[in-house]
Amino acid sequence: MKHILHTIIISLFIISFSNAQIVVLDDFETSAGHFNVATGYSGSTVGLISTTPTLDSTTAAVGMKSLKIVFIDDPGSTSDWACRFLSGIGTQSNNVNMAPNGWTGYWLKTNRPWLRTAPCIDAPSTAEIGDTANVTGDNQWHLYQWNLGVDGQPYWKGWVTGNDTISDDPTPTYDAIWFFAPNGSDTTIVYLDQVSWNPTGMVPVELATFEAFAGNGVVNLRWITSTELNNRGFEIERRTENSAFRTIAFIKGNGTTTQVNGYSYSDAVIKSGIYYYRLRQIDFDGTSEYSNEVMVTVLASPDQYALAQNYPNPFNPATTIVFAIPQTGFVNLAVFNLLGEKVAELVNEIKESGNHTVKFDAGNLSSGTYIYTLRVNGNVISKKMTLIK
Repeated sequence: MKHILHTIIISLFIISFSNAQIVVLDDFETSAGHFNVATGYSGSTVGLISTTPTLDSTTAAVGMKSLKIVFIDDPGSTSDWACRFLSGIGTQSNNVNMAPNGWTGYWLKTNRPWLRTAPCIDAPSTAEIGDTANVTGDNQWHLYQWNLGVDGQPYWKGWVTGNDTISDDPTPTYDAIWFFAPNGSDTTIVYLDQVSWNPTGMVPVELATFEAFAGNGVVNLRWITSTELNNRGFEIERRTENSAFRTIAFIKGNGTTTQVNGYSYSDAVIKSGIYYYRLRQIDFDGTSEYSNEVMVTVLASPDQYALAQNYPNPFNPATTIVFAIPQTGFVNLAVFNLLGEKVAELVNEIKESGNHTVKFDAGNLSSGTYIYTLRVNGNVISKKMTLIK
């Protein structure tokens, strides 16, 4: 996996992993692109009221912008939604040329689980639709991709006419992205980013956030990968201003996957000062690459009662809670549902002053919002957490 690290703010980094073979057909970073030049939906659309897609700078899978598409149900239509969102303003000569091999894919983000999507490829004289994928509606970025080199169902279906084949055309082009949903579905907002093609294999475009939060003598590290390719794991390295990097932990990776995976590590730091952290991602064949450094300032001794936000959040099914107490006392840390019912008790004992880390596994709970509350020496602190399964 290759890592290209971009600084967003002092303690937040976006890591974009890519392969040199990948052709980015549209990244929506500027106003001139293959998909965002057309008004409305621009293609064969039923059951919808047309809107104009817009560039959006509030969220992106890679880079700083994505394309925001709003689907509004047409109350005068009884048809299910079907939207052919065109590339190249509907003219094949304006489309992006590819080859009949490798994989094509794109990133989508939405909170509507009923949506389905598929690419539409011109090959050779008619459009071929890929096998429809169900969209994950958790308001997170996900990569959806299709194999150009595998013909026949369930991979490709000729649209209107065709032979369910891409491989007989030496220069297929990207015609459109299809979206489908049941009639009467609520207004759906979809963010689209990084429409890509990799002629030599899957689309190993990977997104990760690498965050470091320091407080009360604890540095909480968190990073998220959206896909992984041959990833054995991550070495976590730390240094001070006067020392070299040294490995302090190893976190096992998930091999090859297109699923979103979250990682976290809590580093208890004894002395106050400035610390630097970086990740060394290691493949199964031993190759590795470093992230850029994250710098944090640590105050080692807690001088107040504090309850940190759990991380990761949202989580599934495990998360970490850190709290700090300046004086020894009887500590109760419990989790409640929104009805006020206690669903878990994580700590119920005397704790020495300092920083404490607790792991919480919610595998037996349902998705939803929960409250976790710290009670110690007459102090009560509560925060919310979200479980998404």
